[in-house]
Amino acid sequence: MEKRTLTIIAVIAVVAIVIAGVFAFTTMNGNKPNKTVYYSIVAPGLQKTAISNGTVSAGVSWEPYVSDSVVAGTGKILIWSGDVWENHPCCVIATRTAWAESGNNAELLARIIKADIVANQWLENALSDPTSPNYTKALEIGAAFSGRSTVVVENATEHIKFVSEITQQVKDYMAFYVDQFIDLNIVTSAKLQERGFSNSTNYINNIVDLSYYQAAQTIQPSSTILGTVSMGYLTGDLHQFARVIAMNTTLWGGQTLFEMYGVTVTTPNPAGFSAGPAVMTAFAANAIDVAYLGAPPALQQRINAGTDIKIVALANAEGSAIVVANSINTFADLANKTVATPGPGSIQHLLLIYYANQQGYEIRLAGT
Repeated sequence: MEKRTLTIIAVIAVVAIVIAGVFAFTTMNGNKPNKTVYYSIVAPGLQKTAISNGTVSAGVSWEPYVSDSVVAGTGKILIWSGDVWENHPCCVIATRTAWAESGNNAELLARIIKADIVANQWLENALSDPTSPNYTKALEIGAAFSGRSTVVVENATEHIKFVSEITQQVKDYMAFYVDQFIDLNIVTSAKLQERGFSNSTNYINNIVDLSYYQAAQTIQPSSTILGTVSMGYLTGDLHQFARVIAMNTTLWGGQTLFEMYGVTVTTPNPAGFSAGPAVMTAFAANAIDVAYLGAPPALQQRINAGTDIKIVALANAEGSAIVVANSINTFADLANKTVATPGPGSIQHLLLIYYANQQGYEIRLAGT
């Protein structure tokens, strides 16, 4: 009996040593059991299908793709970006520096911004009153642009703030983004300094130029066209709803709002660009003068590629979310599962990493 007891004790001791060894190995190698969430790159427009068919367990994207999943019943909201970063900037208006500083282009740019301000104000007013004719018009215009239903657009606009002004808070957020990109090695401190900037704040103070926005405040409608501007924008992105409103002719007496303020707007890509990096490529090729795009690719490519642009106005704040399959109830349920993101350079990907870290999780590329 005593021999059997000693044998059992010995076995237990061996098992304990093995478990301790496994724990030590995983800890030393940075692996946290059940504390890893994986990501794969999936375009926002395809995330609803990926969640629905089980390819991924969640997705992080912008509107209207977030609401598209929710309205379809294929997913639900885990967290809105505004609940993580209140009033955070997402899309901006940027311009090619050399173009803006040539001829009368500074005035044309200010007039573009004026039209954007008026369009955003129109949107805010229209969407604040569901009983107004303009509310219905806004939903119909948004549906036609995004290729989604008016129900999806209605849901989408509830979580987007349509604002044009770049405040100090917005600049602070942008500096925060840059610091996060440095931590993730998307950009490097060495490259930042190579471009002539000592830190993220110094960089933001340079790339953000508020003079055109300030000039826009006193601009009035023009009876004549003063010039033409080539503009880029993203396909179906409701964060850039103001541009869609400004390009509509039925709202503004048979002309666009840009034309009302003296500018003809053209584009080399009427269907829109797929993502911000494609817009930055168009800037680098001098194919566009002004563009609506996400702040992150603008901030990154000014550093990494040296594409000389200025950010001159905000387009929107908030409006992104982590959408999960209906079987997921908490972030912990995503442990060892895969989340779709637009890619590491996006604000949505940064949101996923930031929120995961808050919950005590790490994010890793699927298959690694």
